[in-house]
Amino acid sequence: MSFSLPPSWSGRTLTGLRTKLLNWFDKHQRDLPWRRAADGTAGGPRDPYRVWVSEVMLQQTTVTAVVPYFERFVAALPDVRALAAADEQRVLKLWEGLGYYRRARHLHAAAKALAEAHVDQLPDDPAVWDALPGVGRYILGAVLSQAFDRKLPIVEANSLRVLARLFGHRGDPRVGAGKAWVWTAAETVLPNARCGDFNQALMELGALVCTPTAPDCGACPLQGHCEAKRLGLQEQIPPKKKPPAITEVSEVGVVIRSGDTLLLCQRPADAGRWQNMWEVPHAPRAGDEDVSDAAVRVAKELTGLDVEPGVEVMTVKHGVTRYAITLVCVEAALVGGGAFAPGSYADAKWVTPADLAAYPVSSPQRKLMTALADPNRQPRLF
Repeated sequence: MSFSLPPSWSGRTLTGLRTKLLNWFDKHQRDLPWRRAADGTAGGPRDPYRVWVSEVMLQQTTVTAVVPYFERFVAALPDVRALAAADEQRVLKLWEGLGYYRRARHLHAAAKALAEAHVDQLPDDPAVWDALPGVGRYILGAVLSQAFDRKLPIVEANSLRVLARLFGHRGDPRVGAGKAWVWTAAETVLPNARCGDFNQALMELGALVCTPTAPDCGACPLQGHCEAKRLGLQEQIPPKKKPPAITEVSEVGVVIRSGDTLLLCQRPADAGRWQNMWEVPHAPRAGDEDVSDAAVRVAKELTGLDVEPGVEVMTVKHGVTRYAITLVCVEAALVGGGAFAPGSYADAKWVTPADLAAYPVSSPQRKLMTALADPNRQPRLF
């Protein structure tokens, strides 16, 4: 299904819609740190680097969650050269807790390429951005429209919902022909100037007014044009995504102790997720396998070490894509003084609990690390 403006719309209708939305945005936009200039002032020219970092962080993450990470990240790495020069472990540590760590690795790799090719500033060149790792149509349009006012559309969850409701599109705009339709719609409604502001306004309207449930149509500047409102289909457009089937997984994590140190292992660069990050060894339990037996097996299989299991430290529940994981963490004493045998892991280090804060780890592992580093924690029982 191709996109076309409603037959009743004239060029004046579209011009009026753009004006209403931009006027609403000027009045109601949130004061977000990436909307300020590099010196922190509002209303100044946008900094392409800050726009880029924020848009990468905002993919699949809420604004509220991103703000403190963004502020910490740009304070530590204020420009593309600083990011390019940073060690990957530092980048991952700054990103820790945001999830989807591939975004951070792509951002870092792209910064290295940009710093090498463009000494002074980030380029106003779609061809350059299109060739960078982690830059798809959305990031390219978001950065170039907001930082350089390029007439390029963007589509994400909020703007997608606004456009589908505005034009009464009843198919799924996330896939197939619907995806092509919504990108064409986003391109068609763009004005010739203030393109970045208009793109942001669509997203802001979806975030604050045209929400997934109970949209506040009375506060919407586009209500007089909205086909979904006219038909009373605001709650049905766009159609809800079918939730994925969730698979329950039971895992055991092994905190292997040797004196006052514990074994911290680094995942390889080709791991399915959490590449190059650190963790205590963990793996699924086999059926109704006893936790202590599983700890001994997992330690041997993943590190080559023999251990004597001790007490349970904690249980961490978390979700990864379509998996609901229950991770039971057990302390275990090293037996026989064996050496770590590389296998599933790229590297391993014996570290003290106080050292744990320096290593980039996943969110569930951070919960465990925090507990292990707590000086008030009850002593081990073995």
